[in-house]
Amino acid sequence: MDDLHRSLLNTYTAQPLDRSAHGRKDPEWLAAQLADTRSEYLILNGHSIVTVNRVPLILSYDQFYALNSAMTPLLLGIKKTDGTPVYLVNTNVAEEDLSTLFHAIIDRLDNVKTITPESFERLSLRTITREIDPELASVYSYATLLNHWHITTRFCTRCGSALEIKEGGSVQQCTNEECSHIEYPRINPAVIMRVTKDDKILLSRQENWPENMYSVLAGFVEVGETLEQAVEREVLEEVNIPVENINYHSSQPWPFPNSMMLGYTAEACSFEFELEQDDIEHAMWLTADEMKQKMIEGSLYPSTEFSISHSLINDWFQAQTGITIKAFRSTIAV
Repeated sequence: MDDLHRSLLNTYTAQPLDRSAHGRKDPEWLAAQLADTRSEYLILNGHSIVTVNRVPLILSYDQFYALNSAMTPLLLGIKKTDGTPVYLVNTNVAEEDLSTLFHAIIDRLDNVKTITPESFERLSLRTITREIDPELASVYSYATLLNHWHITTRFCTRCGSALEIKEGGSVQQCTNEECSHIEYPRINPAVIMRVTKDDKILLSRQENWPENMYSVLAGFVEVGETLEQAVEREVLEEVNIPVENINYHSSQPWPFPNSMMLGYTAEACSFEFELEQDDIEHAMWLTADEMKQKMIEGSLYPSTEFSISHSLINDWFQAQTGITIKAFRSTIAV
């Protein structure tokens, strides 16, 4: 399996949209997308997704413009299947005001008979990911990342002047003509690494995680280092173990709030470790059989299935046992 297809196995990577980088630079093309009556509008509220009866609220062209709202749509891209433009719209209202905001179009929504003021909710992407299909989850991941940037980046980093949206929202430009600096969305690269030695894997946890949840090590890439150097440094800093044979595994956009997770594997030079107490609460070396026993006991469960950390652990577990973590856990008596 090549790197592309391995990454596509991770959550938030099944992207059905063409970002249309060339078209975005053409004002006439952008205007044509805004006028396309097939357009769809994903509604976010800050870092949350607006839902109706726990279904993400996606408005049609007519529904969106019936709101008579000043909300600015940001172009996410064009559906690869049929060319439908897909937009992100951010609301700033409190959750209790959502039903008021959308009151004008309630009779245009599906299942109108079951919609009440309480039907409108703000749900986190973490929550809704388990309830929607992978492609839609990927679109919302992308929307959440872009929305976070627009929320947190409103002024020029060079001169402090206000920014204005350009190219449908994929960039912002300084309104000071003497500056005209262009700002691009910020992504924070982080390495996440599966460390093994012989037939054992190193798992660790942080104090603020859910009880008994374990994962692999991770950390942000620092200025002036390669990704592999970041892997080496982070493992040494967190557990004081030198590593070798560092190899790329896969990647995953991580919208919590704006990271890019770069997955690696590495081999430890020693089983001996020393914890960085400010970060890691507990760590342990486990064989696959030992990991099975701890899952049976309920004293360990791997990180959430939609994280790349789970993919890194699961690949190793399956290679060792011939069964996935999900399949094994399904055999455990409740």
